[in-house]
Amino acid sequence: MTNCDSNEESEESDSPNVASMLTFDNWEISKSELGFEINIRGIHFVNAETGFIVGYNGEIYKTNNAGKTWQKQNSGTKSHLQSVFFLDENIGFASSGWGCFDVGCNGCVFLKTTNGGEKWTKEFVDDYWAIQNLHFFDNQNGLAIFFTPQGSLAKPNTKYSYIAKTSNGGDSWDIIDLEIYYSTNKFYCFDNIVYIVGANQKIFKSKDQGNSWETIHTPIETWYSVRNIHFINENIGFIDGISNFYKTVDGGLNWEEVDFPFSSFGTFHFYNETEGFNVIDVWEYEGIGCYPTYKGCITYQTYDGGGTWNESELVYSYYWRLTHFVQRDLGYGINISQFFTIKRLEAGR
Repeated sequence: MTNCDSNEESEESDSPNVASMLTFDNWEISKSELGFEINIRGIHFVNAETGFIVGYNGEIYKTNNAGKTWQKQNSGTKSHLQSVFFLDENIGFASSGWGCFDVGCNGCVFLKTTNGGEKWTKEFVDDYWAIQNLHFFDNQNGLAIFFTPQGSLAKPNTKYSYIAKTSNGGDSWDIIDLEIYYSTNKFYCFDNIVYIVGANQKIFKSKDQGNSWETIHTPIETWYSVRNIHFINENIGFIDGISNFYKTVDGGLNWEEVDFPFSSFGTFHFYNETEGFNVIDVWEYEGIGCYPTYKGCITYQTYDGGGTWNESELVYSYYWRLTHFVQRDLGYGINISQFFTIKRLEAGR
């Protein structure tokens, strides 16, 4: 990928060197047209049928039939929505980022619904530029990552990103004093346990919904950082150290270096402790210009917990910007105008 903000899709390729179907052992990938376009920024499914997507200009869409049809909702804001999270089919939350376009707003927007999105209530969160990765444990207690303005809008003595906690359903937020990595925009939750990337090659772990934290040290070299984390469960997880990958089987107490045939996490997902996959998008620059061209994707599958990986050929037409796995065996992907269902076959390996 590039630092340029390119989200354009390529036309179908006729190249004989690019496969048109995604070959994915034990998994079935289906693609359909959304029927509209959205600058997608967030996706969350409550169950196999009901899900929500959010994007620019306050757009929220809901499906009740696993993405076959979508209904546009009235969010009450024109701000660019960045994150969405639902506790059940009724109670949900959404948030904006990178500026607020609503009159009287000096930061970003936080939205809440108690009737499945038929009506959203809006609150302004001053002094913060974006709220990402919303996660609620119940209708009162939740976590999110807050970002402060940068450049000429930045305030003195402020960091770029913080993890924040609410105990009143998002009516107010308390900043947690953790030195998280400056570009961190995601954390992992398992029941009440939370993992988040910290600065200086560290990971922070909470066992009580973010009320208290412990520091996990990693073997990543001091001149690198923890770029990404992915936990399968409370104990088994992987970290991307930019130059090396590591695995833990005891919640981060010990780490073992693993040899992956790819350079980063893409759509990284594990069905169980041994069977997982990674889907990497391939982009290339062609000629002079800022924007790269999407060439396809390559899939990697493992059946031994990441010890070895099977690599596919380059596959065209399966580009999803975001994915969400509502179950271990069922996920959904989406880009500007297409929707994907990622489903494990019953007669798996």
